[in-house]
Amino acid sequence: MVQLVVDSGCDLPDEFLRKYGIPVLPHSVSVGKDTFADQRNPAQMSHFYSLSLVDRSRQVASGPASEDDIVQALSRLVEMGQKDIVVQTINAANSPTYANAVNAARKLSSDDVQIHAIDSQTLFSGQGLLALFTLSLIQRGMSGAQIKTRTEEFGRKIIGYAAISDVYYLRERGRQKNEKSVSWLKAFMAKSLNLHPIIAMAHDGSSVADTVKEYDSCNRRLFEIAAEKIRAGELLMPAVVVSIAGPLKDLDKVPGFRAFEELASEHKVKVYRSVMSLSGGINLGPGTVALAFASK
Repeated sequence: MVQLVVDSGCDLPDEFLRKYGIPVLPHSVSVGKDTFADQRNPAQMSHFYSLSLVDRSRQVASGPASEDDIVQALSRLVEMGQKDIVVQTINAANSPTYANAVNAARKLSSDDVQIHAIDSQTLFSGQGLLALFTLSLIQRGMSGAQIKTRTEEFGRKIIGYAAISDVYYLRERGRQKNEKSVSWLKAFMAKSLNLHPIIAMAHDGSSVADTVKEYDSCNRRLFEIAAEKIRAGELLMPAVVVSIAGPLKDLDKVPGFRAFEELASEHKVKVYRSVMSLSGGINLGPGTVALAFASK
């Protein structure tokens, strides 16, 4: 059997990752002068979000999984007898984690051990969806090389959406990484008019898919985007991953979510609930709700 490895940007429930024995490569998270590894530990994530450590006023940043950390994680798998390993990382355009995984795979691959580094071409909930697709290929008995080809193709068909509560927050985090897509004027106008963007994230970059007045309405529109695809029968996989940058129980309070779950169930589409990765929460803002699906 092929062994799947993901990084901590991948939004899937911890119990799911443990059930299928999927190791997690840790991104680094810095809060002020303190740095720790994000391994999607539920207690750690709950603590992080409950203390509002992603608040706009704090100096918080996320970094890639290092090459050394990846080598250590993969070496353990090789020692356990794994000979065909697939490593999926956050979009290479957003993080050096993929480049680090490529270098680690090159060091450890041999005639007996094949390690395939795969750029997911997506983020957060999109990574979760790609991992689900990959598991289905593993269960069908495909090799790592076959899976690499299929998942790279599938990753280009995944699109993620996030409903942004605080445009000022998005602007500030972007500025810290020298991204200037959200200007001060745009942020000021959005706040003044109570406008909230829905960001679309695909393999070829990010864009604003819609702008909605009032945040409750923005969340309802987020779920309606996915609902439209479900009603039209356009999903390539009967699954949608939904994540929240906060306690998982808060998803039930998000306007539009329960109705969306019911619609998905009627159409036999599985909804996977997840706490958003700390990297996602840091970059998109506390309380952000995101989802991802693959469509024609």
